Order: sequence, then C-alpha cells, then structure tokens
Amino acid sequence: MKPVLIVEDHPLVAEAMRDVLARSFADLEPCLVHDAASALEEASDPRRSWHRIFLDLDVPGAFGLSLARQLYALGLHARCCVVSGLDRELLIEEVRRLGFLGYIVKASPSAEFSKALGNVLNGVSVFPAMARPANLPSIRLTRRQAQLLDCVRRGMSSKETARALFLSEGTVNNGITAAMRALEVTSRSHAVAKSLELGLLSLQLSDDVFVRDRASRPVR
Repeated sequence: MKPVLIVEDHPLVAEAMRDVLARSFADLEPCLVHDAASALEEASDPRRSWHRIFLDLDVPGAFGLSLARQLYALGLHARCCVVSGLDRELLIEEVRRLGFLGYIVKASPSAEFSKALGNVLNGVSVFPAMARPANLPSIRLTRRQAQLLDCVRRGMSSKETARALFLSEGTVNNGITAAMRALEVTSRSHAVAKSLELGLLSLQLSDDVFVRDRASRPVR
C-alpha cells in the first residue's frame, strides 16, 4: 500500500478527499491530519515514506506558504501537491518555483479535480492554466531582511528597530528598502503583507522569542 498524507482542516473536504482516493485507487493508504503541527510530525516520521502529500495551505498553525516551505525544507516538495481554495496567481507561481508536484484549486469542476488528483498520484505535474512560466525569478529574503520586516510588522519605527538590533538607522532603512525591492512592492505595509502571504514571515514568532533573539549576537 502507498501511504498518502492529506492535510486538510475542513471535515467534509477532508473526508471527501479520503473517500475519493480510497475508492479510485485501491493501492493507497490515506492518512488524514488537520493542522500544521500534525502534518510536520507525520511528514518527518522516518518510519513513513509518503507516496504523496496533499496540502491545504490554510490549516491551523500555517499562514500563506509557511507549511509548504517547511515541507520543502524536509525535501518532500517533489511528492507534494497543494490543494487549496486560494487561486491567487502569486501563490501558484511560488509553489511551482519551489518544485512542488502540483497545485489544485478546490473550486475546480468535479471531473477536472478528480483527473488532477489522478495525474498527481501518477507523478504528472498539475498546475492551473493561470500560472505563469516557472522561469520567473524566485522571491527570496535574507534572514536580516526578514528580521527587519518582522519589526515593521510589529509597528516598530526604524529608530526602534535600530536600537533593538544594534544597527544604525541608515542600515535599517537600507535593509527594508532592499527587501521591498526583492518583493517588488512600493510600501512597507505591502512588503509585510506579501511576505506573510508567501510564508517568508511567520505570525507565530512570539515577542519573548524576539527579545531573546535581539539580545544575542545580531546577524549581519
């Protein structure tokens, strides 16, 4: 039996996917989890070799592409397919650039949805027609740029950020400007919003962790 991990928090959608897979493909063993923590626990279990992982982006403990990037870090992207109600072109492009096997929109017609599932199970890459070619430059932020944008997200001014991270105010402004340029946006608020959507920033970083981090040697 080929184990298949389904990461989906909506009970009806989760059961429907499991039933479709079990009914249509007799050699599959579907496993269902409802949140990011459980997904990572199952995905990183050395006793399991997942044939495919079907991932909803918007599950408890995940935001934007945060969970997708964690699965990418585990080296599971080539056997992973996003199944989401979000049909934003930006997300689809980034999932393709990360090397995922596919991206299926939940609102697709039933026959098209089932065919896409079958193709992914057979190793065929599936992406919506709206997605642009994969040769576009991938969006990346340095650790420092992400740290600076996280300060912006917290409502900190450049002066407050400079004091917290032991930097000059000019260095802070230059770093944020570089991050905005990488994200192709023209405002700090848009940079934060786009970074969150792409999973480049996390809403789960607590203030006490931030305080401990800034008290340590800053990353240059």
